[in-house]
Amino acid sequence: MRLLFSGQLESIELGLVIAQSLQMNYEELTRDIELVCSWFPIKTVLTLAEKFQFVSSQKIVSLPDCDWKVIPPQIKYLINLQELSICRSQATEVPAEIGMLRNLIHLDLSDNQITHLPVEIGKLTCLLTLKLSSNKLQSLPAEIGNLTQLTYLGLSGNQFRSLSQEIGNLSELVTLYVGSNQLISLPKEIGNLTELVTLDISHNKLTLLPTEIGNLTKLKTLWISYNKLTAIPSEIANLTGLESLNLDRNKLVVFPSAIPDLKNLTELNVSRAHLAELPSTIGKLTKLTKLSLESNKLISLPAEIGMLSQLTSLSIPDNQFSSLPKEIGKLRKLTWLNISTNQLSELPSEIGKLTRLTGLHLDKNLLKELPSAIKKLKKLTHLEARRNQLTSVPVEISCLVKLEKLSLRNNELLHIGEEIAALTHLQELSLENNPLPAEEKEQIKSWLPTCKVTFD
Repeated sequence: MRLLFSGQLESIELGLVIAQSLQMNYEELTRDIELVCSWFPIKTVLTLAEKFQFVSSQKIVSLPDCDWKVIPPQIKYLINLQELSICRSQATEVPAEIGMLRNLIHLDLSDNQITHLPVEIGKLTCLLTLKLSSNKLQSLPAEIGNLTQLTYLGLSGNQFRSLSQEIGNLSELVTLYVGSNQLISLPKEIGNLTELVTLDISHNKLTLLPTEIGNLTKLKTLWISYNKLTAIPSEIANLTGLESLNLDRNKLVVFPSAIPDLKNLTELNVSRAHLAELPSTIGKLTKLTKLSLESNKLISLPAEIGMLSQLTSLSIPDNQFSSLPKEIGKLRKLTWLNISTNQLSELPSEIGKLTRLTGLHLDKNLLKELPSAIKKLKKLTHLEARRNQLTSVPVEISCLVKLEKLSLRNNELLHIGEEIAALTHLQELSLENNPLPAEEKEQIKSWLPTCKVTFD
């Protein structure tokens, strides 16, 4: 005999009562009920589980955007759960009963208002993934060290001032996110996490790093931006597999001497520090594809910059460069170059060798003219040269037939020739705050009928 239930909780309850009175096979019945429960809201499942003491066979439960302020203790009945997601629910507490979900593999409690975790969290020894980001946690129970199978731990966006030493027990961790907290230090035990591939400790208040960070030899991504570091330990040179290093917004005065030993780096960001000099050893980073040195106090680039032959993006705005080395022309793979906000009065002719450039930013310099070699940059789609001292536009600009955006506002332009008409792909031309005659403005519009031209 099989009972068919409607979509109402009361119908299932009645069916169970009838079945019991008819002495039906309760084990078989509850198995059917478990199947039916997969069609019902989780609250219904929990209510049935509590009333009739059957164990749900559901393997996956996802509860995003649930309005639970407190996660119900009845969740303990779902002991076969493997994945549980309770995100964005405004939950403030995690019940101790969560420790009974011994089969959990993935637990996501991110984007809530949780202030602490029960010690029973340490019983979830099958966990591979634990996401706790964007809560109000200030500490983790020592029992977190029992989760020795964890490969992913997300703690970003909480209120941690420190991490307990037990985190060093999580020797299988591959990914650790603890960015956007209030960390003032890291425990030396972090050096035990020798399987780490990704480590994010950005947006904290770190003033130094433990030397044990050099033990993390499998790291490929290390984000340390937005901290208060004045130096980097020399042991970082051991991270020979590192591919991405972000040191943006720290207080580094000297370029870390260990960085050039990171031969596999492809992305390096040391922007918004206080660097006055870039060492010639930068040329050892021959695999770099992206280099950002924005907002420092650099007055020159070493000739060895030309050895970075794999660079596709070079960002060095807001420094104090008065010239660029001719070796910049060796960066033949560059597609994006930003040298805005410096003191450049001219560009080397070698810039014409950067034939893959699609974006060139020259704003806020002292340029009085653009070199004729610019005609070779035939892949340029964006050229910005605002706030310079340009008095004319070279006729060679007609060769930049792929240009879509050209910004020349705030210069000293008195004349723009008919060669501008060759830029048939131009969508935006900005000429504000230039002393162009009124009749010439009308002429420019007629040459570029499909382009948005602005003068004021």
